[in-house]
Amino acid sequence: MADLVPYIVAAVLLGGMDLYFVRAAWLHWTGSGRAPDIMFGYSLNPSVGRGHERGIVALAAWLVCMTISIAAATAASNGAGPVVVHVGAAFLLASLCWLVLHVTIAWFNWPKVLVPPHRRGETGSVTEWWRRRGQRALRDKGHGRGGR
Repeated sequence: MADLVPYIVAAVLLGGMDLYFVRAAWLHWTGSGRAPDIMFGYSLNPSVGRGHERGIVALAAWLVCMTISIAAATAASNGAGPVVVHVGAAFLLASLCWLVLHVTIAWFNWPKVLVPPHRRGETGSVTEWWRRRGQRALRDKGHGRGGR
């Protein structure tokens, strides 16, 4: 029984994190004012935070799939059958697909189906960066290297 304690603690922590992100995704999807502002890392660019909030549904699905694949891998290492290994591999592959979807939503705001309805009109982080880059280039056109 004592050898199961780390697994139980990890399962409770990952399960709690899954529930938090699924709830956050639901609140962002419904446009509720109670949706938590989740800090995903440090960035001076506010479009990065908005991008992660647009992709919260894919991020929550990625986290759930990763938790299931980790649980299946743990069970497989303790002698479970080959079916558990196949289930774990399927969820690991699904988690990679969800991660790619999250990145494309954050960067390009595409596919719109996975973006919360009230945020579908926004542009992606890369698109915003590209437009700002073009505006700076037009503004600085004709100036030397030093911007004078």
